[in-house]
Amino acid sequence: MKNKSIFQLGMFFIAMLMAQPLLANESPMRGNAKFNVVAAVLLIIFLGIVVFLIYLDRKITKLEKEKDQKQ
Repeated sequence: MKNKSIFQLGMFFIAMLMAQPLLANESPMRGNAKFNVVAAVLLIIFLGIVVFLIYLDRKITKLEKEKDQKQ
């Protein structure tokens, strides 16, 4: 439970750091720098997939251990 809350707090701070430049007037995410926007979106999608795969791996490992203990 503690690890989950630390992870969520870390993700919150990362999100706040990423959102801060978006609120500025002369952000690199505005204007003609559309490549930066595409790169940021792809990075967010990739990180989401990686986090989801890690979550699934841990859950499957836990289920396998429970199955082995029952047998």
